[in-house]
Amino acid sequence: MGSSFFSITSISIACIALMSFLAMAPSHAFDLNSICSETLNASFCSHVLSSDPRVTKSLLHSLVYVTVDLANSNATVTRDHLVQWQKRTDNPQLRARYTSCSSNYNDAIADFQQARQSVGLGDYSGVRDAASGALGEFNGCAENFRQPPAEPSTLWQDTPDLLDLSSMGS
Repeated sequence: MGSSFFSITSISIACIALMSFLAMAPSHAFDLNSICSETLNASFCSHVLSSDPRVTKSLLHSLVYVTVDLANSNATVTRDHLVQWQKRTDNPQLRARYTSCSSNYNDAIADFQQARQSVGLGDYSGVRDAASGALGEFNGCAENFRQPPAEPSTLWQDTPDLLDLSSMGS
């Protein structure tokens, strides 16, 4: 299997790790000094933002929602490509693997839809649980390609923008 599969799996795992980090550490997820250093009065900004818990909650909610939405979009694009490739391959082993991975990605998409609902409810442990479920699905798909025949496509190079998103958690 080519390194392209592992790069998209790493991106998906990084998105899930970021969602988990944001869900577990809402009070430490934002560097208010970095935000406020760009304002006219950094100390006033820092005081206002740190004194009102609604600010952190609002920022957390927005970041988690966007992360879930991007991960869901990525999973949907990947699943759609898997379906296309399943139809195009003449190799029965690859066809079975694409079918299995498509099912994994359908389940991951359902997990992300659950995560989106959890974000709306402010249930960040529900977001973490749903992200963990999606991670299990990505790992399940990856297991399909650990043995030959190798996955011959560039399928997992479709969403390079998620690299920028994943860097937010580091």
